[in-house]
Amino acid sequence: MLFQKDEIALRRMRDDMYDYQLMAKWLTDEKVLEFYEGRDNPFPLERIIETYKPIIRGNELIVACIFYYRNVPIGYLQYYALNDLPETDRQLYYLDKTNNVYGIDLLIGETNYWNQGIGTKMLSAVIEYIFEQLQAVKIVIDPDVSNARAIRCYEKCGFVKVKLLTAHQLHEGQHSDCWLMAINRKKSLH
Repeated sequence: MLFQKDEIALRRMRDDMYDYQLMAKWLTDEKVLEFYEGRDNPFPLERIIETYKPIIRGNELIVACIFYYRNVPIGYLQYYALNDLPETDRQLYYLDKTNNVYGIDLLIGETNYWNQGIGTKMLSAVIEYIFEQLQAVKIVIDPDVSNARAIRCYEKCGFVKVKLLTAHQLHEGQHSDCWLMAINRKKSLH
């Protein structure tokens, strides 16, 4: 485990069928895909393995994780140091400096755990982990502007809207706008 805090735990995703099947379950669920990847872009098992195996094996700059609530795997989270990304990727975030800035993406794949405050608990624990263990100075996230539930969660955790990223991601056949949201180290550690 990368960490365990109260009812929340986070571990690295493993190169094994169990983790791949979890991801395939989540990323073929229409409810999840409505907010993550798009309903027109499912990830069946073969595509999950093809996409996530290089990440898990360390061939990518992303750290892929499975998170747990009360010992049940319910979601996926990935984080990455923006400075490790190619310059063109870093420019997407419109940040002057990317040293010690991390990006994160997450989803709760078990939809029966939605709307219970679990995402907020998970994200708060991850923020603390990234700031304390990885010495980040800032964390950014870029939700689709229409994902009101995610934006509320991020704001509860201290993220603020920094910039509207127009036509930032392809979602269900259309380029949609996203919010660049950020939290600075000093604001999260009380």
